[in-house]
Amino acid sequence: MNNLLLTLASGVVFIVVVHSTLRFFTRIRSMPAFFITLVALASIYTPLLINDWPGVDVFAIQFAIYGVTLYLLTILHSQAIKHKQDVDAGRTVQKKWHWAPLLIVGFFVVVVSVDSVFITIAQKGSDSLLHKFFIPKPKSGGDASSYFPGIIKHNYHEKEDQYNQYQKRLAEQRQRGWEVKYGWLATAVVNQLATFQLSLRNAKNQPITGATVSGVFQRGNTSKQDQPVKLKEAGNGLYRADIVLKYPGRWELILEIDSPQGDYDLKATTVVSE
Repeated sequence: MNNLLLTLASGVVFIVVVHSTLRFFTRIRSMPAFFITLVALASIYTPLLINDWPGVDVFAIQFAIYGVTLYLLTILHSQAIKHKQDVDAGRTVQKKWHWAPLLIVGFFVVVVSVDSVFITIAQKGSDSLLHKFFIPKPKSGGDASSYFPGIIKHNYHEKEDQYNQYQKRLAEQRQRGWEVKYGWLATAVVNQLATFQLSLRNAKNQPITGATVSGVFQRGNTSKQDQPVKLKEAGNGLYRADIVLKYPGRWELILEIDSPQGDYDLKATTVVSE
């Protein structure tokens, strides 16, 4: 369900095949063929939605295109059958298409194509050619990310109590003077096992041991893509976790550290290469 262009094309082809078969190879009339095709499509499409919800924007585009496609086919097939009946009866028929239906169809094709490209790039990023053409190479080196997954916001200021508690915890963290370092031991690549490491030292540069470190990697505007993580102590104030991140681009990392020397909240960002 994540590949919008593929699901759109598959659904449209399914509608064309089923509806055309019903109209030209059976005696089923226009409206029954319309509803039979709609029910057949829903019987396949609904389980896919339940298994992998694509988001409201993707669902709206797919639903609109499937509906418009089925509606246009109903009209076109009715006209085609009437045309055949007129020809068989020896009546004069007009073969030229009127410009209005063509304009409507062309409008929807352009709108759907542009929106599909925008959503696909937002979800999966641009391909290598567009990536090099539109996105300049970073001055710091490495590769720029073309993924725009969105961010799950932590708006503590929306509730005064939460904001005050957050400020209090933040002040306590600063007073402890901990040295917290974190990062990947090697470049994190999508769908490949990578090791994330956290280093904890107190104000006296002594390793903090016996801590419980857990949290979540967040990406996108849906919690379905969240991946929980729990770091294991590796000695000398080091904590590590092996994790496979399933999507490329930017990730938000939220970690909660609970130790005998105090608590610590960490919020950071990282990028996973394709």
